[in-house]
Amino acid sequence: MKVKPGSAPELIRCVQKKLKQAFSDAANQNLGQALFVSKKLKLAPFAAVDFTGWDCWEQDPLNNRSWQWRLNWLSFLPYLMAYHRASGNDEVLHFAREAIQSWLNAYLKTDTSYPFEFIWHDHATALRAEQFVLFSYYCREHAPVWAEHHMEFFCALEQAIVVHGLWLAKDSFYSQHTNHGLEQARVLLLLGVVFDGELANEWQNIAITRIISELEYSFTDEGVHVENSPAYHIFVFKVFLGIIKDYSADILGDLDQKFSFFSAKALNFITYILRPDGKLPPIGDTEQLPTSDAYRDMFGHTLEYQYFLYALTQGKHGVPPPALNHVFAKSGYAVFRDQWPASEHYDKAFHLIAKVGCSSRYHHQQDEGHVSLYAGGEDWLIDSGLYNYISNDPVRKYMRGRVGHNVPIISHANYSKDFEHRMTVWQVTDFSEHVCKPFLNMQLNVLVPLIYHRRVDFDAVTKVIEVKDKVTAEDQQLRNITLQWHFPKDKTIVIEENGILVSSSSGSRLRISFVGEVPDQISMMTGSKDDKVFSCISYKANKVEPSHLVRVLFKERAELEVSTRFSFDIVETKLAPVPASVKRVVQPFSSLITSHYKSNQCLNTAMLGNDLGCIELAKAHRASGIGHVSVLAELSSGGCQLKAKLSENYLTTWLNCRTLNISSIPPIVADMDVLHGLEGLDLLVITGAGFSEIRLTTILLTMLPVLFKRMTKSGEVWICDSLPERLKVLCEIWCGKYGLPLSFISDLEQTTETSDE
Repeated sequence: MKVKPGSAPELIRCVQKKLKQAFSDAANQNLGQALFVSKKLKLAPFAAVDFTGWDCWEQDPLNNRSWQWRLNWLSFLPYLMAYHRASGNDEVLHFAREAIQSWLNAYLKTDTSYPFEFIWHDHATALRAEQFVLFSYYCREHAPVWAEHHMEFFCALEQAIVVHGLWLAKDSFYSQHTNHGLEQARVLLLLGVVFDGELANEWQNIAITRIISELEYSFTDEGVHVENSPAYHIFVFKVFLGIIKDYSADILGDLDQKFSFFSAKALNFITYILRPDGKLPPIGDTEQLPTSDAYRDMFGHTLEYQYFLYALTQGKHGVPPPALNHVFAKSGYAVFRDQWPASEHYDKAFHLIAKVGCSSRYHHQQDEGHVSLYAGGEDWLIDSGLYNYISNDPVRKYMRGRVGHNVPIISHANYSKDFEHRMTVWQVTDFSEHVCKPFLNMQLNVLVPLIYHRRVDFDAVTKVIEVKDKVTAEDQQLRNITLQWHFPKDKTIVIEENGILVSSSSGSRLRISFVGEVPDQISMMTGSKDDKVFSCISYKANKVEPSHLVRVLFKERAELEVSTRFSFDIVETKLAPVPASVKRVVQPFSSLITSHYKSNQCLNTAMLGNDLGCIELAKAHRASGIGHVSVLAELSSGGCQLKAKLSENYLTTWLNCRTLNISSIPPIVADMDVLHGLEGLDLLVITGAGFSEIRLTTILLTMLPVLFKRMTKSGEVWICDSLPERLKVLCEIWCGKYGLPLSFISDLEQTTETSDE
C-alpha cells in the first residue's frame, strides 16, 4: 500500500485542513516550545510534568488514566508540528521522530494481551493512527529536505499506520455503538482515503458501514445522544459533523442524507440544555464549562442555528426560541424555563433540568429522576459532575452513585445485576410543555423491588417548584426512604421544624416545605472525610470542591407519598423583568403605499417574493416619476404571470426581476450576484410568495443582513402578516437590531402559480 500525495483532492479537508489548524494554533506552538525547550510536557487539561524521555510510556505521574491515554495516542505531536512551523528548527522534528520511533520499537509487535491498557486501547489506537498520518504529511510537505533524509523512518511509519489500520478493521477490536467505536470508524475511513489500493477500499467500505450504524444507534428520534451526558452529546455530534465536512459525497454515499434527518434536532437539544450562564450542566460525565460554535457552516441558514446562537451567546446574538420548555420524553430529559431574557438579564432566568433515565451503559451515572436548578444568576439544586475516569477513586464512586444526585436513597433495594434492566424500566408517563406551568411525570422502577414515581411541576409565575415522590414496595417490607437535595457550598442552610431555609449571599432565599408526609429527620452533611464522601461537586475534570447535602428521612415505610415544595424569594435585581407584550398593527397594503409614497421620496424598493403587489409598488414609482422596484424571487413558476402584468400595465421600465439562486449545499450564503447594483434601499417588502417555508427561511437568514446593510437611514421594512409566526419574529428582532421601522401588511395579491418545493 502507498500513501497518496498530499495534493490529492480528497485529502484537502481530511488532511490538509486539519494540518493547517494544528500548526497555526498559537496554543499548540506554546505547548511545543514548552516541551522541546523547557522539557515540560503538558497534556491538556492536566498540569505540566517534567519530561523525562521517551522510554517510559507506561508512566503515571499524575495518577490518572486519562493522562496515560493522552500520552499513548501521542497527543503532543501537534504541539511539535506547530513549534517547528513557527521556529523552523528541524531539531524539533528529530525530537518528534524519536518519540514515535520509541513507541513503535516498544509496542508495534505486541497485541491486546499486553498488560498495559493504553497500548492497544480502542480509542487510543485510532487517535494515534491519525497523529501518525498527520505527522507524515506535515513533514513531507513542510520539511521536505528533512523528510528526504529520513525516508527509512517514513517507510516504517507507513507500515505502522497499516498495522493500526488492520487493528481498526477487525470486528473483534471494534467497540460497536460507543463514542470510541465511532472514533475508530472515523479514523479507519481516514486511512482508507489516504492509502491507495484494494485494502484501502475495503477499509473505506467497512468504515462507512460502521459510521452509518453508529449514527443510527447514537441518537434517539429526538436527536439526543444516548450516552447520558450533554458533553458527550456535543462531542459525538461534532465528530459526525467533522465526517460530513471532511469527505465528499462520493465517499460518504447517503450518510449525509441520513445525518440531516436528526442533525437539527441534535442542535436543538444543545440550545435547551445550555444553562443561563452559558455553560453545560454537569449531568453525567460533563464538565460545567462553556461550549463552542462549530455549527455555523452546516446550520447557519436555519432558524435552529439562530436559536442555538441565542443560547450560546446569552441573548447577544441570534433569535430566542419560540418555546420555553422542552421534554425529550424518549431520551430522558426535560428542561423548563421561565423565559428567554434579553442579553442584559439573560443569566437571571430560571432553568430546571430533570434527568429521567439512562439510554446506554456508557457514561451512565445513577441519576434516574435527578433534578438540577439554576435561578436568579446562581445554582441552587446541583448535580455532582465528572471528576475523573478512575473507577476505584472514592470521589468518582460518589459521582456515579445515587448518593451524588438528587434522588432518593432507599434501604433494602438495589439495581438489578443485569445492566440492561435499568435501561428498560423507566419512562415518561405524562408531561406538559405549557408556557407557565410545565410538568413531568416519570416512572422509575430501577430499584428492585420498588415502584417509584416522581412528578416535577414548575410554576413560572410564582417561581415555585414541586417534586412529588411516590414509593411503593411490592414486597411490603418496611424501608427507610431518604430524599436528597444537594446545594453549592456558597449557600447557608438552616433546618427548621419540618422545613428548610436556604439563603444566598445575594439576598435570595429558598424555602423548602413538605406536603403529605412529615419527615422523621432532616440533617445536613458537607464535603468529605478521609475516603468517605458526603457531598461534593466537580465543575472541571480532576477538580473537586465540597457541597452541602440535605437528607430528608422517612423511617420504616412500606410506601411513601410526599411533595417537596421549593418556594423562591429572589431579590428583584436578580430577576429578569417580564418581557412586555407588543401588539402588532396590520395595515392594508394599498393604504400604506399611498401614505408612504406621498410622504417619502422613494428611489429604490425591493420585494422578496413574486407577489403581484409589486405591480402597485411599480405604479407608485411611475406616479412619482422616480426610482424603480427590484423583485427578488425564484421566478420560474410565477414569472410568466408577472411579466404579463407588467406589460399590460406598461410598467416594464419601473420594475426589474432578479432570480434568486441559493445553493443547497452548506455553507449556504447570500447570493451576492443577484444583489449587484442594489444599493440605497428605501423600502424592503417581504412576502412568502413563490417560496416554501423552508426555502423562505433560508433566504431570509442568508439575505436579510445583507439587504439591511444596503438600506438608507430612513429605510422601512414591510412584511406580510401571513408569514409563519417564527419568521415574523425573526424579522421583528433583526429590524430592531438594525434600527429599521417595521410594518405589517395585508391584502397582497399573490401570483396564481407558486413553487412546488
